[in-house]
Amino acid sequence: MKRTSAAPRLVPYITSREGEYGGLESELTLSMNAFGSVRLAYQDEAPADRGPRGELWARCSQSLNATGKPVGKPQWRLVNPARQRETMDQLRCQVGFCPAETDRGYIFLAGAAEAASHRDGEPVRTAQPPVCLKHLRPAIELCPYLWKGHVAFHARATSVWGVIGSRYRLAATGLEPLPVKDDDERVAYGHPQLGWFLASQLVRELRDYEVVNLDDLVPAA
Repeated sequence: MKRTSAAPRLVPYITSREGEYGGLESELTLSMNAFGSVRLAYQDEAPADRGPRGELWARCSQSLNATGKPVGKPQWRLVNPARQRETMDQLRCQVGFCPAETDRGYIFLAGAAEAASHRDGEPVRTAQPPVCLKHLRPAIELCPYLWKGHVAFHARATSVWGVIGSRYRLAATGLEPLPVKDDDERVAYGHPQLGWFLASQLVRELRDYEVVNLDDLVPAA
C-alpha cells in the first residue's frame, strides 16, 4: 500500500471553527447602568459579557482541546469574536497566539479597503490583530480578507480605539439591529451610543508607524 503523509494545514488562532455558535437575539434585553443610562444587556448577564469600558460583547462558544487550542473544521471566512478580542487586547499573533512584538513594535496587516483609504501620517484603525514575523507570510496566504490586497504597518504605538459591532434599537416588536451598508459598524469608545452596540471585534488605532515591505521583514523563500 502506498503511504502518504501531509502536515496538517495551519489554521489561524482567530478563525472560527465548526460547532462554534453565537448567542441568540432573544437573550438580549435592556438595563440601566450606574449613571442612569439605558443600554443593551443580556437577560442572564455575567461579568465576562462586558468589556472594561462597559461595552456588551457578542457571545460565541469555543471548541477547544485540553490545552486550550481551537479544534474542529475551520470556517475560513469567519472570525471567533472571543479569540479576536483576546489577541487584540493582549497583542498576540492572530495565527499562532504567540508573542507578536518585534524590536520595532508590532506588525499589522490591513486589507485592500483600508489600504486604499490610508493617508500618510493619519492614524490607522484596524480590527486585524498583529502578526509575528514567523507567521507573517502564512497570515496573508490563509486570510481571505487579505487576498485582494494588503499593506503592512510596523507600529511603535498602538492603543484600543473602539469596537466593530451591530447597533440595536427598540422597535414595536422588541430589540432589533439597525441596518447598515456593511455587515457591521465601527464605534469609538466614549461614543454616546456605545451602550446600544453589540461588539464583535476589537479595533486598535496605530499612530507612530511606518508602511513596510514584507520582503524587508521576511525575505521570500
